[in-house]
Order: sequence, then structure tokens, then C-alpha cells
Amino acid sequence: MGCRVDLDEPGVGQLDLEDRQALRRVVGLSTELEDITEVEYRQIRLEQVVLVGVWTDGTADQAERSLRELAALAETAGALVLDGVIQRRDRPDPATYIGSGKARELRELVVSTGADTVICDGELSPGQLRHLEEVVKVKVVDRTWLILDIFAQHARSKAGRAQVSLAQMQYLLPRLRGWGESLSRQAGGRAGGATGGVG
Repeated sequence: MGCRVDLDEPGVGQLDLEDRQALRRVVGLSTELEDITEVEYRQIRLEQVVLVGVWTDGTADQAERSLRELAALAETAGALVLDGVIQRRDRPDPATYIGSGKARELRELVVSTGADTVICDGELSPGQLRHLEEVVKVKVVDRTWLILDIFAQHARSKAGRAQVSLAQMQYLLPRLRGWGESLSRQAGGRAGGATGGVG
């Protein structure tokens, strides 16, 4: 079972930016996805990240400014930004957000930098998120999730934490990976019991 944090006790999520930056990441320590919730998996704390953006319109300077802003957001969330890339496209690729060739290049960058997370400068569809993760082989989050994560870290009141938690769950609902399959396997042939009824 995964470790659960009491929401009434100050934890990593409630630390000030200076305190979070004083924490150190333990290299090589990882948690299997099955041991934690999707919300916990998507958190951006002590992560080593590579940023990626798709430049569809405007100037190159505007695209670079947007990526610099994303870097500041990632650092606010407690991440260490290792590198960033911008892909020029007419529109985001419907499968991987950046295109299959650039996704393979991104995988090489992830490996060479030792990054454990990719943060995209835009909102990814559930399919884009899943396909990009399959190619780069590390956690992928988008700008919307990053902002929700920052709000979660700074929410102090119970009502504030509840609102942020609800927003995170609403955002994740269409993005949950494999939940339907695992739930259907849990029921198996035993759902109705020997008598055909529940209980």
C-alpha cells in the first residue's frame, strides 16, 4: 500500500517555496504507479523535468517567453528544470502533441538529461498524454495540471484543499489510465456470488 498524507498535518505540499527547494531528491528511488493514486503520481515535487512547447502562431520570442513562464511555474511547484524544447507546427499533433519524430527526439533528451518528467506548455488530451508517455517512457503532465498542482501545494484551509482536490479529480477523470480494465477484472466471475445475488 502507498503512503498516505494526513491533510490536516503540514506536509511537502504545504511547505514554502524555500523549504521545498531545500529538500533533496533521492536518485534511483521510484514508486510503482500501482502503489499510489493518479493524483499523487502526477505531482510535481522534486522532479527533474524537461519542458516542451508547440509554437503554432505568434513570434518565436512569444513561444520562448511562454516556455520561460512554464519553467517558472515548474520551479514554483518544486521541480528542477533541466532543458526545454519548442516544436514549430501548424497545430499540435493529435496523437503525441509534438509529432512522432519530435517525440522520439524528446525521449533521447529525457535519457541524456536524466529527467523523470516532461511538462508540456499546453493542455493535452487524454490520448496525447498517454501516447507521449508511451514514447518518452516517463511521466508527462501539461500546463493545466502543473497549475492545479501549485494550487494544491499552497491551499491552506480545508475548504481550499477540498476545492483543489475536486478540480484535480475533475481534470483527471477522462485521463485515468486503465481503471476500467482493472475494475472489471476485480469483479471477475464472483460479482454475483454463488447464488446469483450480491452478498
